[in-house]
Amino acid sequence: RYKLKFSADKVDTMIINAIGLLDDLDKELNTYAMRVREWYGWHFPELGKIVNDNLMYSQTIVKMGMRANAAGLTFGDIMPEEMEAEMKQMAIISMGTEISDTDLLNIKLLANQVISISE
Repeated sequence: RYKLKFSADKVDTMIINAIGLLDDLDKELNTYAMRVREWYGWHFPELGKIVNDNLMYSQTIVKMGMRANAAGLTFGDIMPEEMEAEMKQMAIISMGTEISDTDLLNIKLLANQVISISE
């Protein structure tokens, strides 16, 4: 029979690898969030100035879809009332371009990934 010894080096290596994995995950999350902001920014550029938090931004996109839908929805579960009122007002006068349903679907898929990684 062989005796197994507890090795502190192995535990240290596991901790170092876990920290590296978390750093990599954080980088990927930031990259995804940046892409969501860039792509949806073509449609509703003002939203990026109103909502700074990446998770809140992604949740808003998934719920709202096209900016024209903003007026008919409530976002109280996602953001404060003042921010919601400003967003709805800006959605009406936005300078953004129109996007296709396919583009919106792809943006929402990426936004859902940001949400799932963040949570």
